[in-house]
Amino acid sequence: MTGRLAGRRVLITGAASGMGKAVAELFAGEGASLALLDCDAAKLSDVAAFLGAFARVCDVAEAGSVETVVAEAAKSLGGLDGVVSAAGILATKPFADFDRATWDRLIAVNLTGPFNVIHSALPALQAAPSATIVNIASVSGYLPMAGTTGYSASKGGLIMFTKSLAFDLGPNIRANCICPGVIRTEMTRYIWESPEHSQRASDRVALKRLGAPEDVSRAALYLSSEDSAFTTGTEIVVDGGFCWR
Repeated sequence: MTGRLAGRRVLITGAASGMGKAVAELFAGEGASLALLDCDAAKLSDVAAFLGAFARVCDVAEAGSVETVVAEAAKSLGGLDGVVSAAGILATKPFADFDRATWDRLIAVNLTGPFNVIHSALPALQAAPSATIVNIASVSGYLPMAGTTGYSASKGGLIMFTKSLAFDLGPNIRANCICPGVIRTEMTRYIWESPEHSQRASDRVALKRLGAPEDVSRAALYLSSEDSAFTTGTEIVVDGGFCWR
């Protein structure tokens, strides 16, 4: 490791598994002090113990809980220099079968969740000499696919939310998105556990494979380090060459 995040204090949501866990592991290896949030208490405890990180169980959709734990995180770390919002959920069904409760939950976690976290972290981020925000969106925020009305709406909103943050919070806070394609996480298990579905998903991208959580964590590292010092209000698409724009 190169120590590219030495001295930085970063809060990561969705840190107990998948992309959030990969980000936490990479950032810890690069010297960052971490505050980890997730709603899965058992998995979060294991990750935090392994990395020696501050951790709190938290549903990012619950504003009051988020405000409390983010304040605790900032106090524990002596401030915050960065946020990575990796918590997210997926639900797919035809719009005719889509129910209001599913829509509300997708928006609450995938869009309002990052708002809650970043809004609560803002005083600490503004006190830092320079700070970064990285939101994990999705190629579904660009490309409509069958059954993804609620998910795509939440991720498309997150992309524009991040762009707006970049305008409002610059020059000392940079805000960017990562838009993954199919990454091997619990959320996409239904794809990669099926040889047929996995092959179909691999065949439709230029690099002919599914993504790994580490593909996303390396993009998050770039956007959270000085390597991207002149990059804000944009997205890095990590999809192996699927969503051509």
